[in-house]
Amino acid sequence: MERDTTTSKPSSAPDAFSIATALFVAAILAISYAAGEWGLSVYALSFWYYLVYALAFFWRRVPLERFKRDSMVLKTVSLIALGFVLWSVSPNALSLVVTAAGFALNISAFRALGPDRTYYGFELGGIPAKRVTSFPFNVLSHPMLIGNMVAYGGPLIDETFREEWWPLAAAHVLLNLLVLLMEARARSGATAGALWTGFILIAGSVLFVMGFTLVWQFAFSTVVMGFVFAAILYRRYAMEPRKTD
Repeated sequence: MERDTTTSKPSSAPDAFSIATALFVAAILAISYAAGEWGLSVYALSFWYYLVYALAFFWRRVPLERFKRDSMVLKTVSLIALGFVLWSVSPNALSLVVTAAGFALNISAFRALGPDRTYYGFELGGIPAKRVTSFPFNVLSHPMLIGNMVAYGGPLIDETFREEWWPLAAAHVLLNLLVLLMEARARSGATAGALWTGFILIAGSVLFVMGFTLVWQFAFSTVVMGFVFAAILYRRYAMEPRKTD
C-alpha cells in the first residue's frame, strides 16, 4: 500500500510557539533598547533557525509542516536583522551584488527542490527520495547552502561592514558550513544530535556576549533569555510531539 505523504494545511491561527517567539523577540528588543546597543538584538536573533535545522534533522520527530513554519519564522527574523545591519552600514555596490547573487542561488535551489524537500521532507515527511538534476544542482552539490555562504560573506567585501560586523558574517558562513556537513556526513541518533545541538548552543552563547563587555548585565540577560528559548525549541523538537499539535 502506497504511503500517503500529503501534508495537511496548517492552521492560520498562531500556535504557542509563534507566541513564544514573538515574546522572545520583543524581550530581546527591549533589552537592546535599555542597553542602547541594537547590535545585541542582531546577534541574539540571527542564528536560531540553524538550531532548528539540527534538532529536526537528528531527532526527526517534528511534523514536517511544523518544521517548515518554524524555520520560515526564524529565518525571517534573521533576515530582518541582516537587513537592519546592511541598512545601517550602507555597504558598497560590489558587496551587495555578491550578496544578491548568493541569495539568488539559494532561491533557485529552493525552487528546484520545492518547499517540502528543502525542509527535510524525506527525513520528516516520508517523501520519496529523488535526485534533482536541474539547475543549480547540475552545477553544484549543495547550491542552497553554498549560496547562503556567498550571500553572508558578500558584505565582508565592504571595509565598514568588515570592521563593525565581521563576527556576524563569519558566524553565518560557519553555521551554513556546519549544516552542509551535517546533511552530507552526520550520523543519525540522539548522541550525534546532542553533540551538534550543544555546539550550536555554546557558539550562540559566545556570540551573544561578543563585543558587549560595556553592557555585560544586558548581555547576561540576553543569554538567559536565549537559553530559555533554546529549552523551548528542545522540548518542541527532541520530545515526542503532541498529537493535537
